[in-house]
Amino acid sequence: MNTESSSRWRRAPYLVAAALCTLTTLGTLPLRGLLDLANIVMIFLLTVFVAAVWLGRGPSVMAAFLGVALFDFFFVPPQLSFAVADGQYLVTFAVMLAVGLISSHLAALLSERTVEAQSREQETRLLYQLARDLGGALTADRVAGIARQFLGAVELEATVLVADASSKGFSYHEYGSHHLNDLEEGFARSAYERGTVVETDPLAGMGVAIVFLPLVAPTRVLGVLALVPRSDDVERVRALRPLLEAVASLLAITLERLHYAEAAQDSELRVSAERLRASILSSLSHDLRTPLTSLVGLADTLVHRQPALDEGAIETAAIIRDQAHAMHRLMSNLLEMARLQAGSITLNKEWQAFEEIVGSSIRLLAGLLASRRLDIQVPRDLPLVEFDAVLLERVLCNLLENAVKYSPPGARIEVLARTCGEALEIAIGNDGPGFPADCIDQVFDLFARGEREPAVAGTGLGLAICKAIVDAHRGTIVAENRPGGARVRFTLPLGTPPAMDDEGTP
Repeated sequence: MNTESSSRWRRAPYLVAAALCTLTTLGTLPLRGLLDLANIVMIFLLTVFVAAVWLGRGPSVMAAFLGVALFDFFFVPPQLSFAVADGQYLVTFAVMLAVGLISSHLAALLSERTVEAQSREQETRLLYQLARDLGGALTADRVAGIARQFLGAVELEATVLVADASSKGFSYHEYGSHHLNDLEEGFARSAYERGTVVETDPLAGMGVAIVFLPLVAPTRVLGVLALVPRSDDVERVRALRPLLEAVASLLAITLERLHYAEAAQDSELRVSAERLRASILSSLSHDLRTPLTSLVGLADTLVHRQPALDEGAIETAAIIRDQAHAMHRLMSNLLEMARLQAGSITLNKEWQAFEEIVGSSIRLLAGLLASRRLDIQVPRDLPLVEFDAVLLERVLCNLLENAVKYSPPGARIEVLARTCGEALEIAIGNDGPGFPADCIDQVFDLFARGEREPAVAGTGLGLAICKAIVDAHRGTIVAENRPGGARVRFTLPLGTPPAMDDEGTP
């Protein structure tokens, strides 16, 4: 039934063209004695032109041949016969047919171009409306809903597959009323991996997706648009191919916009959280430093009081003093980390000898290092290096404190320094359990500890501060395990020290 109706619809323009030629003949028959045959020819040519504009190229061509035949039969002597008494009328027929064919072709071409322009204008208007609606979408689900509503107007059911960027392979979130089966999923995966449109004509009319368009963004493929036609007219789907590709492009751009908007929002939240945390740490450090300093002073007063207190009170005061010192170092680390993260640290770099920093750091931690065996291998002929002495002293102190915390009493702690290419390499190692192998890459993160359940006091800020300071000096720092213990190595760029005048040079 559908085939018969389609055939009738295709024959209708030809029947209309024949009817126009018939009406033209009936209308001009009474005028045979009043008009010259050349004028009647022009009326037939007008009919051909009208058929070309209204009905298209095929019906207008038929109207040209039929017009010549009717003109010959009814108007050229002898009338009511196809015979021609005067051979000159053959030229008239030829010119009439040629003019009719040419004019029908030009008129039909103009009509087709007009229809095509109108169709493109309509598609552009629809795409503009789609882009406007997608511009207000804030979620992938809403994007898929807008696409389904738009494509439903052209008798297509749409399913949007949005790829999961965090997973490997083609893992996706499906948005749509049509759930893809295994075969359709294979076609979708092929379109996603190859980045090209996949069509499956043999499946048309079976209620399954037959067209898979990749959602190609400037950076990567974001997913696949699967289309299910509501009818078995595959040719119509092919005719809509440019429109469908434009829809897929708009969906890809929208999904990429949502991705970057979400990433920017997450980044802004992380920055705000880090800024708030740094502000809190800085405030706490400033507020606690003064009472801690007073606590240390009071404990020292009790220890050195005259007349002396009993032995138990002196021991308690010493413990209070040591704990206050530990809290002071903790507050110093917190404040230093807050300042480093806020970017308010200005390096006071000078060309100086590295061994001086090693000596000053060991003197500061003399009491803490008394129960360990130090192995210092720092050559005296090391070149001068440009660095901030105060900050680099903090790096060495933190690494030495970390080595003491995670090594038993009497263990060996080594301090090595050497030149390695265009950098000065410093290594602080200890004999102990070493870093956990499964999280050695995270030991420089904020509040990261070397053990899962640490029995050693600390907050995990020491190595984070070391990394921030070394990075500020454009160096590198790594943690590693070695036989019998652990080691932290960092480098400083050597550069070219300034020339120095010899003593006594005039």
